[in-house]
Amino acid sequence: MYSPRPHRRTTALAVAAATLALAGCSGGGTSGTKGTGSTDTLTTFTPTGSGSVDSITWNVFQGEPQTVDPFQSADYTPNMINSNMCETLLAQTPDFQIKPNLATSYANPDPTTWVYELRTDATFWDGSPMTADDVVWSMRHNMTDKSSFYGYLYANVASITKTGAAEVTVRLKQPDYLFNDELASFAGVVVKKEFYEQHGKKAGTPGVGVMCTGPYRFDKWTRGQSIRVSRYDGYWNKSLPRRVKNIDFTFLTDDSAITSGLLSGQIDGTYGPPMAGLTQLRASSAGRLYSGAAPLAVTLVVANPKGAMGSADVRKALQTAIDWKGIGKQVFAGRGTPASLQTVPAVYGFAEDELTSYAGSVRTDGSAKIEEAKKLLAKVPDDVKSQQISLVVPQQAETQQLGLAIKAAADRIGLTFKLNVVPATGYSNYLYDPATRGDTDLLYTQFWPNIPNPLDWLGLTAVTGGTFNQSGYNGIDGLYAEAIGTKDDSARSELVVQMERKLHDEMNPMFPGIQLTNDVWLGNKITGAPAAFDYVYYPWAAYLSGTGK
Repeated sequence: MYSPRPHRRTTALAVAAATLALAGCSGGGTSGTKGTGSTDTLTTFTPTGSGSVDSITWNVFQGEPQTVDPFQSADYTPNMINSNMCETLLAQTPDFQIKPNLATSYANPDPTTWVYELRTDATFWDGSPMTADDVVWSMRHNMTDKSSFYGYLYANVASITKTGAAEVTVRLKQPDYLFNDELASFAGVVVKKEFYEQHGKKAGTPGVGVMCTGPYRFDKWTRGQSIRVSRYDGYWNKSLPRRVKNIDFTFLTDDSAITSGLLSGQIDGTYGPPMAGLTQLRASSAGRLYSGAAPLAVTLVVANPKGAMGSADVRKALQTAIDWKGIGKQVFAGRGTPASLQTVPAVYGFAEDELTSYAGSVRTDGSAKIEEAKKLLAKVPDDVKSQQISLVVPQQAETQQLGLAIKAAADRIGLTFKLNVVPATGYSNYLYDPATRGDTDLLYTQFWPNIPNPLDWLGLTAVTGGTFNQSGYNGIDGLYAEAIGTKDDSARSELVVQMERKLHDEMNPMFPGIQLTNDVWLGNKITGAPAAFDYVYYPWAAYLSGTGK
């Protein structure tokens, strides 16, 4: 199965309410309180503009990236920048569809062969044409270079060859109907072969940058301050507005500084504005706050299959006792709603109808059901349910409030529970270092997948070797292997439902938690950006336009 890969963002945006009632939150999640600078409803795109803008400042909330090499880009900050510079063979659109991009079409003539016809009008920023040789080199680099974050997605690939002037053929060791869709992530990124061969490991560094085909070209990286990209006027996709000429990506991480910058106009826009500043932003006339659908989940990962968490009834009891509804409202400022399944609706993909139906059959309002939880615990032997359960969260106000709410739920049903709060800067060690994690029972995470495909989500969270499968759960390995080898969407969808049903019945290895919306703040002089969560692999900035203000 898939081997572990480097982590996603694991600490939340910083934060919401000052206190959380330990006896259980109350109320329902909404998409926000309507005010001068906010909308109440979810939207895919913000309003279209018509004017041009010479330069804007956009903040990336996670801080300065280590590199802009797309092969090593798998987190909010580098992806938010790289998605506008480096393109992929397929594209995942803001409405969570996967469509041709640098590959104009693809074919699957037999179960182990994929053939890609390439664009002939795409050029790199130096004006040279993108060729099949560039595509082959990029895919092979992704597959073989140990520094690539996406090599595990090539596990079933036997060969990648140029089979025509604008054609590339991939042959697989065995059928894999997830592989093709994954080319809409940076698993399918295309860079200029000659540039990478010339610069080697220096590619992606401040003094070198990258050479790609996207609507914005790497311009300048001033360490500790900003990365500037400029519009590439030779870009092939003329349907995108591209009305902003220059973008300076800044790296502020302090909530107060970001909020002040947005309100003053020093920062023109950002994804993921601080939750602590949402009230001010909603009321402000300096811009507008929009929300869109997102494949984002805040949840608990079972890290230790032994002890109390080794019991399905204990896991179910704790899940039932947690007031996810109140957490979504109070901890996540109304931007979170209880999830029915471990996989969230934005990534239901080919199995949308089947998963929507199953999710409806198990849906609750997310409020705590203490008596029901106690009945589940009554079936558990005393020597099991008396064992201490430990949860580790990063030291941020939001995540600490989440941890306190979960501890309160455990206390109310008589479980012995310990909450450990650790420095946010070292929290990822608990996720990816077994020695650091030790016998910790539960871990907090905020998760998003590569693509809007439920098999990608399940492969990362519930299959042997998945990055977010810290307990080594293997209960769906057989069904998963069968699913990725199944061509028929209907048959594959049924297998996905079987997996989700098993995970839900066992409440393992990830709890259904809170599904989040995606927020974007746009200052008064710009508009057009996607509000839906699509900024990690898609050229969102190409939609920006001026408002004339």
